[in-house]
Amino acid sequence: MLSQSLRRSVGAVTPKCALYRAASGDIRHGIVGSVGNTPLIRLDTFSKQSGCEILAKAEFMNPGGSVKDRAALYLIKDAEEKGLLKPGGTVVEGTAGNTGIGLAHLCNALAYKCVIYMPNTQSYEKVETLKTLGADVRPVPAVPFDNPDNYNHQAKRFADSLDNAVWTNQFDNTANRRAHFETTGPEIWNQ
Repeated sequence: MLSQSLRRSVGAVTPKCALYRAASGDIRHGIVGSVGNTPLIRLDTFSKQSGCEILAKAEFMNPGGSVKDRAALYLIKDAEEKGLLKPGGTVVEGTAGNTGIGLAHLCNALAYKCVIYMPNTQSYEKVETLKTLGADVRPVPAVPFDNPDNYNHQAKRFADSLDNAVWTNQFDNTANRRAHFETTGPEIWNQ
């Protein structure tokens, strides 16, 4: 079942298609409705050289500019479905990459707070992008995963300390791959 904020963002469409297709024609409903349904692009030079039709899925056309927007949407959807995240809640993730950007976009659109823990080795531009999207960015010293101060462990501890908060746990959360079973795969097949 879609949360009220997701339903508002995608409009009056069926839940199955709401997450990856526009409700009608080419009109997308906000940031949430803009995730997925990316085109396939024929790579002419490689196709001619190989004698095969070579296609690329244009995931850069997602609102956050990457395939990770799909995962971010499903991480949030999964938390809502499980009752772990309610309106006005906080999404927390440890990320050094595009999943954080996707989460920040979607949290902003869905009126959730977004807290991103990341290694302090990340670029100034990445940190500023996340802040511009409304994320509370918390750079921490870069330490190995087995260290309790690793950015992922700090993100989990912080989420656990809050009410109405979820650590999305992108690396072990099966919602990450579910996004591709339910959206990316069917899109490619239908295109």
